[in-house]
Amino acid sequence: MVGWARAPQGAPVPCNAGSSNLAQSTTQEIGTSGGGFIIPLQEAAAMATTLTLTHPLLTVPFSATTDFTLLADHCEQFVETLIESDDPALKMALCGRLNACLSVLEPTLLDPVPAHLVDSLTVNSLPVRTPRFDPDCTQLCRYCLTLTHLLAGQGLSPETERQLSGLLYDLINYFTAEMKAPRWVRTADGVRCIEDEALS
Repeated sequence: MVGWARAPQGAPVPCNAGSSNLAQSTTQEIGTSGGGFIIPLQEAAAMATTLTLTHPLLTVPFSATTDFTLLADHCEQFVETLIESDDPALKMALCGRLNACLSVLEPTLLDPVPAHLVDSLTVNSLPVRTPRFDPDCTQLCRYCLTLTHLLAGQGLSPETERQLSGLLYDLINYFTAEMKAPRWVRTADGVRCIEDEALS
């Protein structure tokens, strides 16, 4: 996220990102990964209009000037509700909101952290845990299978195919590294489980 590669400089998040208002975030065309089809503008707008009064996440405002930490919170809320929902219309509207939020975030990812956020991202001691991608082996294999099935199908746009291929490449490399990673280590006390040794 913003400033990961650079020291804080106090520069504000640039205001050149698209999809910055509520109307755009729910009515723009949405390219989905499930076969590469495009939801027409009018259909997405109709869904958003119907659902605006029934779910608070569809009216959460954000723009290119919203702090990246808040945008990240919005993305998390959108996807949590998305995976828990059985309503196709709500799911599509949430995909639209998530797409808009990510589109606002993307141009700012390498920008310096704004000065007013530095204090909130500074701690007095090293964190016990840091964020990492850590699905279990079964779920990771299912992710890879799903992406493989999507890429084997027809109808994906060239850009979608390129992005999914890159994601599959990264996931497969991570998956194989996990499968072939050492499980035990030889110590003066004999062979020990690496996880147990790391905790001791």
